Amino acid sequence: MGDNPFEVLKEDLENEELYLKVNAMHRTRIVAQLMGLDKIKSTLLPHFESLIKKEDDEVLFAMAEELGHVATMIQAQSVILLPVLEQLAGFDETVVREQAIRSIIIVVAQLSDADVGSIIIPMITRLATNETNFTCRVSAVNLMCPVYQRAGNQRDKIRQKFTELCGEETPMVRRVVAIKIGEIAQYMDKQHVIADLIPILKQLCQDEQDQVRLLCMESLMNMAKILNSGENKNNILPLIIQSAEDKSWRVRLALSKIFAELAEAVGKEVADSSLIQIFSNLLKDVEADVRVAAVRSLAKFVKFVSPEKLNLVIPLLQNLAKDNWSLVKSNVSEVIGAIASYLPKDYAQAKLANHLIELLSDENTDVRKNAAIATGQFAAAIGPESLNQFVPFLRKSMDDAKWRVRKEVMQTVMNLSLTIKNQDVFIKHLEPVYTTYLKDRAQEVRSIGLSKLPELIQTYRVEWVMGSFFQKVQEALNKENGFLYRINALYTIQQIGLVVQPDIIADKLLPVVIRCMKDSVPNIRFVSVKVAKALSKRIENPQILTQIKNSITELVQDPDRDVSFYAQESLQY
Repeated sequence: MGDNPFEVLKEDLENEELYLKVNAMHRTRIVAQLMGLDKIKSTLLPHFESLIKKEDDEVLFAMAEELGHVATMIQAQSVILLPVLEQLAGFDETVVREQAIRSIIIVVAQLSDADVGSIIIPMITRLATNETNFTCRVSAVNLMCPVYQRAGNQRDKIRQKFTELCGEETPMVRRVVAIKIGEIAQYMDKQHVIADLIPILKQLCQDEQDQVRLLCMESLMNMAKILNSGENKNNILPLIIQSAEDKSWRVRLALSKIFAELAEAVGKEVADSSLIQIFSNLLKDVEADVRVAAVRSLAKFVKFVSPEKLNLVIPLLQNLAKDNWSLVKSNVSEVIGAIASYLPKDYAQAKLANHLIELLSDENTDVRKNAAIATGQFAAAIGPESLNQFVPFLRKSMDDAKWRVRKEVMQTVMNLSLTIKNQDVFIKHLEPVYTTYLKDRAQEVRSIGLSKLPELIQTYRVEWVMGSFFQKVQEALNKENGFLYRINALYTIQQIGLVVQPDIIADKLLPVVIRCMKDSVPNIRFVSVKVAKALSKRIENPQILTQIKNSITELVQDPDRDVSFYAQESLQY
């Protein structure tokens, strides 16, 4: 029996341990390859059919999956697998049924159009007309989409069956129709979409089950992509209005989530003329979840609406900035940042700036964090003149108890500095906020501040960095400051050294670093060694290099073994 792969598989499938049976089933593709086509048809498949009614779901799922792999092996002959897969497609367990559908689609890919018409279409018809088991009808709907484009002169039959299944009494069948109607529309001629599918979609959007109505939203969007502006106005717009007023908040939530994509699908003309008022109602919804989803969509939706029509949204945005739910306010912050570039500067400044400032001081961390990000976007869109009102609040935010807020403020300040590229504005407004990273208590904030320093030096030149900024770096090295701040200052010197000229490194930076090698704190000493070694790579003067080497050599015998280790390592390389 050991020489017969099928008998070995059969014996393993009789094991009492479920995981062993599943593992055995996953060896089916290997066994099938060894058995050959005739044995698969005469021995393996009949045995699998006998297992369907008695095996566990996990084993049957593995069976459905493996038959898909076998189909790719035997290709055009994979039609022999369909009887087993058809039974699995009517199975009660969802994962088994869905895997069977995936494997049937693999089989379909191996067949000619003639075989699809003579074998697959009749199978779909059998599944669609099975009155005893609704799961067969669910599988039939799932198979209609990938098969329709290859159905040839039998497409009318599939459309008819699809239409019939829309009126099913079983909610599960109507749900899958609601999901798939938008997908199958992609493969149909527009005349059939309007004549056959639009009436079905209208019926489903009025279904008594809110889950069916909810699932229609994605299909609504896919259908809109096929139609032109006038057709969308006549057919899709009434369904959007109806869904926005649906009694179920879950339907309104589903619509709010895809509203921006839906606006893109129906076109700018319809969005600008008709959707703005509908969207305004969603922004005022009584359910907080709906408002959150609507606000999130608003950031994308503004691209499809003229600035004149955005005036209708601004008052709602102002009210939402004072919403009781922090998640709403958090998303409003993002929208204010995004919407500023679409509005006239003076109008945005007058209507939104104060609300953004209030959000910077909100009691919720996420609101303050998003407001910091939005401030950067808003100021970049309005221009440097808007910084006067924001900078005091950005400075205050750098004292925030939550380091994530300070991190976003620091990131905002650096991005603004690199965007504006105005030295006077930078030194007056942004530098005082930026330099706070030197003494921030969170490592993440200090690292963020260091990361963009070379870019800032290239933008605002050496005169800036070796002037007021370097003075603040030296102040941070004072011994009364904590050693972590002093280490940060040393790494700042290292970053400066990457950009400035070698003579500045020798004259200004190295004396400070060498002095720190004699510090009483071991951590300062060994970081100074590492920084000195990094700076030496940009120096060619042998006298300066000798001075660095001698200073490091003195630390080889340092009583602290970490300092001694780094000193020895620096001298070796």
